[in-house]
Amino acid sequence: MFREKAVNFRRHIDRLLGHSLKAHGRPCQQAAAVCCRFSPHGELELLLVTSRDTGRWILPKGNIERKEAPYLAAQREASEESGVQGKVRKRPIGFYSYLKDGDRELQVSVHLLRVTKDTAKFKETEQRQKAWFRPSVAAPLVDEPQLRKLLSSLNALE
Repeated sequence: MFREKAVNFRRHIDRLLGHSLKAHGRPCQQAAAVCCRFSPHGELELLLVTSRDTGRWILPKGNIERKEAPYLAAQREASEESGVQGKVRKRPIGFYSYLKDGDRELQVSVHLLRVTKDTAKFKETEQRQKAWFRPSVAAPLVDEPQLRKLLSSLNALE
């Protein structure tokens, strides 16, 4: 059963990559990681972290440094903000935009990260909470409509 779910997950992600949302022709300033794993029961789980300022649930994300590939920025942010490490896909599974501080619109490239290591202590341990959710539970917890839609597309794998 676990193997079958993993194969279905890979197929679903491949379909997403073929029909991913566009960044509306604008360059992405930030990269986010959809950190995922399979529970011991074979259920897909996604990691959400709380933002430092408002405490709302978000994906680990942050600025893309100069000359840094977006997928590497997503991998770095996942490690800093949640203490997870793993294999990240170079090609984004989608994009979303949000208003930073209520006034500046930022474009975010979203990359899938298959978690291989999850540590309790990480760079921002004291500033954030983290939790694992099924996609159907994670999607409504995020505020950004485009991100919610992207996470909801993973519901088919439950």
